[in-house]
Amino acid sequence: AELLNARREKEKGNAKARTVVVSQTPAFSDSGGPVSLTFQLRTDIDVQKPELLMEQEGVSELVRFTDAKATVNSKRDMLIIYAGALNQYYQKEEGAMLRESVRTFQIST
Repeated sequence: AELLNARREKEKGNAKARTVVVSQTPAFSDSGGPVSLTFQLRTDIDVQKPELLMEQEGVSELVRFTDAKATVNSKRDMLIIYAGALNQYYQKEEGAMLRESVRTFQIST
């Protein structure tokens, strides 16, 4: 999970946000089909004017949660899905839909 996150951060090249793997979230699955790794990322986003953000959005910080699933098939092809939202949306119905999308992601062979 840490290596996948490091690769993703390098590709994004975003120095203003810090993303970490949420501890206790990485989990392997090998249920007779493709092997998969699921995990969650947390990104703390820098805010220039927290007081304005509080006035407009009702929050003083921006945090994005991203659920991820990496799946490797029998040919050793790896596909990864990332789905994320700001915390204020992640905790609502939108977040549940994102989590379900990641949970049900699978490789067709």
